[in-house]
Amino acid sequence: MGGTRQSGNWWLAALVLAVPLLPTPVAHAQPANPVLTVPEIRACVCQEQKIAGLRATRADKEAAYKERNDQVKGLTAQIDQMTATMSPTDTLAQDQLRELVDLRARVQQQIRENALPAFQQATSALNREVQSYNGACANRTVYDTDDVEARKTLSCPQP
Repeated sequence: MGGTRQSGNWWLAALVLAVPLLPTPVAHAQPANPVLTVPEIRACVCQEQKIAGLRATRADKEAAYKERNDQVKGLTAQIDQMTATMSPTDTLAQDQLRELVDLRARVQQQIRENALPAFQQATSALNREVQSYNGACANRTVYDTDDVEARKTLSCPQP
């Protein structure tokens, strides 16, 4: 009885030792974040520079848009104050009020026709470039030696 039990355990032990030796599908899978080549690193660095320029452009367009909106708010405050305090018979005040209202309308038109579309276009261009960069460059492995080599001969096109 004792001999039969030991031979059964031997077979089980051999099976347990053999299981880790079987190949697994994970061993042949592609790396989670592939390595960037030197040309790809150059392209990504140039794209980073382009993104920096697009961010600056977007910031300028946003500042112009905000400046116009602040101007409209200031004009609206002046108009509200003038209408609250002016005499209905004061024709000079009425002319000044009309000029302020016209000026506010022109600034609002500048916002609609120029400032807002320019800001939106700059934002869209930045978003497209960032999306492209994320697809090609983000979450990818970069070896230090390849990075150094890529930057040695880096030449990015002018925007």
